[in-house]
Parts: sequence; structure tokens; C-alpha cells
Amino acid sequence: MRYYQSKPDWDETGRLRHIGLARGEVAPAVLMPGDPGRCEAMQRLFAAPHFVGQRGAFATYTGETSGGAPISVMSSGMGCMNVSLALEELSHLGVDTVIRVGTGGAIQLPFSPGTLVIATGCVRGEGASQEYLPPEFPAVADYRVVSALRRACRELGEEPVVGLYRSHDCFYMESPGAHPGLFERIQIWRDTNVQLLENESGTLFSLGHLLGIKTGSICIAMGSLFDEHREEALAAAAQKDPQWLQRRVEVATRASMRAVELLREGEGE
Repeated sequence: MRYYQSKPDWDETGRLRHIGLARGEVAPAVLMPGDPGRCEAMQRLFAAPHFVGQRGAFATYTGETSGGAPISVMSSGMGCMNVSLALEELSHLGVDTVIRVGTGGAIQLPFSPGTLVIATGCVRGEGASQEYLPPEFPAVADYRVVSALRRACRELGEEPVVGLYRSHDCFYMESPGAHPGLFERIQIWRDTNVQLLENESGTLFSLGHLLGIKTGSICIAMGSLFDEHREEALAAAAQKDPQWLQRRVEVATRASMRAVELLREGEGE
């Protein structure tokens, strides 16, 4: 059910103005990294992928999973305003599922770099979702997507952490070296068992609910911000395998693709 719907803004070529897509160019299920470069890498895992186009930060490829489920990947750029643009316009193209595939900073201990974290919900510290909904409204991932992602990870031999994220708008306010009060600022989220800090899921979940789009997020944790040896651990991982992060993104992508298949099969209903 949709509780909200904007009017589509088509340009003179018949494409939606911000994401640059026309009807029939995107699959019902979309994976959404932030970085267009990561988007290009993820589409290599699709069967018969093709480049649809890029407008601004929004690069799109469409193909199929190995099991034949139609799937697209579209980068959002960084931050929740871009996510809101993407979801508003994707909703006009019949998209019913969006899964964010990204990275974030863990805040619990212990937390090894590369751990997969699936969101059940998100603390709304960003501003975009506040434009749609009052602060009391919970940003909750779709339970079917959470279940499908967890099962898909386990099929791949992964045991993900499943829990809460926090989204925020100001990257340098809640990242290493941001300012002297960093740890005091985010201690409350550690105390309340939030697992990961990132910049997109608060609006993804909130607006997805309004638009009737099933949403979820799976992120690769770049170690814990509270781990004093975090930088050394990241450097050691890169020295051991310069492609370690790319390999972890590949695992998260494969899990998301499998989750799309499970959702199409009705798993988690």
C-alpha cells in the first residue's frame, strides 16, 4: 500500500528528470550503492547486464540474477537527499524493492573489518526523512527483506550481525578524526546497542514505507570506531589482500541478489 505519491517529473526525452530513466529500463528490484564506481563493479555479477545510463550521481545497469530474477543496480551518491530523489522517481517506474549495499563504521566491540551488518531499523539522525514524517515515526527495514538477506548470507557461509543503524547528514561529525568530541557525541548510540553509522538508510526505510517499496540495507563494517587498533586492522587487511574490500562488496552483492530471488519466491512472507 502506498500512503504517499508525488507527481512524476518527466523531461523532454520521456525520462525522469533526476535519475534519467524511462519506463521499462529498470527492474522491479534495485540494489543501491552510493558510489557509481561500485555500481559498475556490482553489475559484473549480473547475468547479461547492460548499461542503461547515468545522470549525475545516478548510474544504472540492468540484468538478471543467476536464477533469472530481473535486477538493477543504481548508485545514489552520498546522503539521504539523493536517496529521496531516487526512491521518489523509482516509485513511478514500478520498482517494489530497494536494497542498499554499502559501507559504514561500526561502534560496538569487537567488530572485525569486513563484517556484514543487516539493518533491522535506523535511528533517524538525518534531515531528509524529517521532511516527510515526524521524528516519532520509526525507520524500520521491511521484515521480508531482513529475513531474505539473513538467509542469503548464511547460504554463502556468512554470519551477519543484524541490528540497528544510525543515519546522519554530516560525515565529518561522526567519523574518525572528526573533532575532539566524537566519542562523546556517539556514545549514546553505543549504549543503546546501535551497530553501525552510515548516511542513507534513515530516509530509505522511512520513505520506502510511504511509497510501498520494500527496503533493506546490508553494509560492510569498516571496523569499530571505538577500536583503538582499527586503522592497523584495516591496513593489515589491505596488505594481506589489496582487494579485500572489493571482495566483501562482492559477497554483500551476491547476498542481495540471492535475497531478491528469495523475495520473488515468496520467502519471508
